[in-house]
Amino acid sequence: MTTRVPLKELKRVLPQQELKRLALKHRTDACNQVRLPGSTVFVCLLDSMLNHGVVTTRLLEELFEQHTGKHADHSSFGKRLQRIPAEYFRAIYHDLHPRLAPQASAGEQRALRVRWADATVVALSSKLLSWGLSCGHRKQRGAKRQMKAVWSLEEDGLPSVLRLCQDQSELSDCVAMGDAMLSHTRKGDLWAFDQGCHDRERLFALHQKGAFWLSPHGQQALPGARVVWEAEPQTRPEGEPQRNQPHCWVERVEAAYFGNSQETRAKQEQWAKMPLLILHLQRWDQRGRKWVPLVLLTNLPLRGDGEGAGPFSWAELAEVYRQRWNIEVLFKFLKQHLGYSHLTSRSENGCEVMVYMSLIAALLLIWYKRQTGIDRGWRSVKSWFAHDLRAWVEQALRTAIPPPVPIRGS
Repeated sequence: MTTRVPLKELKRVLPQQELKRLALKHRTDACNQVRLPGSTVFVCLLDSMLNHGVVTTRLLEELFEQHTGKHADHSSFGKRLQRIPAEYFRAIYHDLHPRLAPQASAGEQRALRVRWADATVVALSSKLLSWGLSCGHRKQRGAKRQMKAVWSLEEDGLPSVLRLCQDQSELSDCVAMGDAMLSHTRKGDLWAFDQGCHDRERLFALHQKGAFWLSPHGQQALPGARVVWEAEPQTRPEGEPQRNQPHCWVERVEAAYFGNSQETRAKQEQWAKMPLLILHLQRWDQRGRKWVPLVLLTNLPLRGDGEGAGPFSWAELAEVYRQRWNIEVLFKFLKQHLGYSHLTSRSENGCEVMVYMSLIAALLLIWYKRQTGIDRGWRSVKSWFAHDLRAWVEQALRTAIPPPVPIRGS
């Protein structure tokens, strides 16, 4: 039997008074927006995502009338998405995240905070999307624009948005992801990401900020390599790994640093201040059903015993990178179940609102799955959560839109 989350707990996680307070703080409502205040737009968007996946303005119109018995034209929702402050939805996310994040015990806390980062895009014809990053053919007929966002996933399993890209140079992941990580990094962070971000200058800037990174090796020159650790030949994997066995096997580790014979001496000395470790691994390819080579690069310091880097053993460090795939699964979840690939609004403000709504809905669904223990897939999680949330939605809409005061004598 599925465990239910009571209405009292939903009110604690999503307090209606807090939604109103944030709406007042960010000035979401004007005197001519009584019918669709900010909290009402938020509730209707959340209800539509959970019950239908894809959000459209006509669907918002129908849901509003079903819950309130009143009418608000779909064009009114479209105009509100264009003009309502996106900061309101960002503030709801920042208010919600601490309530949902699991509290780690002192024994579970690591010296480093692992963060996985990646970028995802939604592309449309430039005739439909008037802002964003131009991509594709130069001819007007085939021109497209991308809505590109950089996301991160942390060890608590909860996602966050680092950057909504606007500059044309951010078509490159080196710029988009590199600058996003630099602006959000803190000392002691360990960023794990794919080889899209391979710019040496940005990687060095992360190192200077006291952060660490783990990424596949690209085309950078790495002089000064020497083997610092090598696995025993007889322990190398043969055949498909079992469920309780590692899917990445470290063969050897080398020490190196960035460099190029064409660089100036001053530049080479600067790169040498950031010692690097090259991890040569064998990774199990699930599709090809075979072991394939993988080379990782990190600026984590070599442990004194030579058996690992930073607080990780070699096997643990390989597992950290393997878990990067979870952020790819997150993108699939957002696009398949929360309508992230469907741009309800084509304006810049409306797209930002929908990005944060997708993030908020994802946070709530991850939290709900942990509370109930449902393990039958995200469709089941969405269905049960929408069922439990229905009373909260109806109460929130009644509170946001009070009934009209009857005229005396009527």
